[in-house]
Amino acid sequence: MTRNMIWAEDEKFTGWCCSQCLWGIVAPRMESTVAALAFNREAQKSFDGHACARHIQRETMTSRPSC
Repeated sequence: MTRNMIWAEDEKFTGWCCSQCLWGIVAPRMESTVAALAFNREAQKSFDGHACARHIQRETMTSRPSC
């Protein structure tokens, strides 16, 4: 199954999540585009290196909980 890195925002969490498991990385408040791009590169590296089996699998994708 293909997994995707997706952006999630709600009152408890803002950042990148995995579409298949509970992996997530919280986005810090950034003042510049350069900082945001650097964060996104690091988030992508972390996402690429994570193993969904090490994280609890999502039971339902229709009501997405915070990562």
